Amino acid sequence: MVTYYWYRFSDQPAMLNADLNAEEREQVQFRVKKLHRTGAKDRIYLTPPDAGTIAQIDPALILTPPCGMEAGYVPIATRLE
Repeated sequence: MVTYYWYRFSDQPAMLNADLNAEEREQVQFRVKKLHRTGAKDRIYLTPPDAGTIAQIDPALILTPPCGMEAGYVPIATRLE
């Protein structure tokens, strides 16, 4: 079982330890929120690799954000049992 919490992107622990000031974190938050609102799931953002294979994602790992947290929030795993 995995326990996770939804954080604003700029308030997640990694961002709080990224040596950014509050204004810089808010700029990042603005960009992430815009990306979440305008990004399409079926759009190709990176060209496929020239060698190797692309990793597959287990569909069970895809989460649906709670109401009101669809843009600008990310799930952060805090416990694994």
